[in-house]
Amino acid sequence: MKISQPYSTETGTGASAVAYPGGAAGAAAALADTAGAVGLDQKLSAYHALANRWTGAGHAERAALAPPLNDSPFAKTVQSALNTFTKAAWAGADAAPPAPQAQALKAFDGLTDTDKTIVASLQVGVPGARGPATVKDYRARLQSDLDAAQPAAAAPRDTVTLSPEAQARLAGAAAPDAPAAPVVEAAPQMAAALSAYGKAAG
Repeated sequence: MKISQPYSTETGTGASAVAYPGGAAGAAAALADTAGAVGLDQKLSAYHALANRWTGAGHAERAALAPPLNDSPFAKTVQSALNTFTKAAWAGADAAPPAPQAQALKAFDGLTDTDKTIVASLQVGVPGARGPATVKDYRARLQSDLDAAQPAAAAPRDTVTLSPEAQARLAGAAAPDAPAAPVVEAAPQMAAALSAYGKAAG
């Protein structure tokens, strides 16, 4: 994240406008800390305070805000975290949903705890985001985006089971022969009846 210095004729309102203990100087000192005296959450608060102030600052004030936002040790850490995440989250120019969403979630899960906290706090890739987010909330957002990008489940189809004869006809083969009728052996009573019938017919 690189803060540019566009020209503006507005004038700044001073260090007291930065919502951080000690104003802009206190925030800049927090971002410059390399001894571990300032925690990650405090540094992120200082970073947000300066970045928020940048929006309404005039040209002269922006010139003073740019070094801590761009060149301080913590600014370099922020830039590294964002670069790592955005490179890992890139699914390719031709990727179609849900591939980009799945890649973004995978990339986030692969970050260090520090980088996760930074990326979540800045809500990278979240349009219209207001204020920092926790790691849990940001990951939930990525998961929600992935779930929403999944293709709709296909409706179940009705199935019909064909008889062997029908399957054979569809395949262009002759229908299987019908099973032969069972052979009935003549019983004495049947033989007598057939003999009597033959004599009557004669």
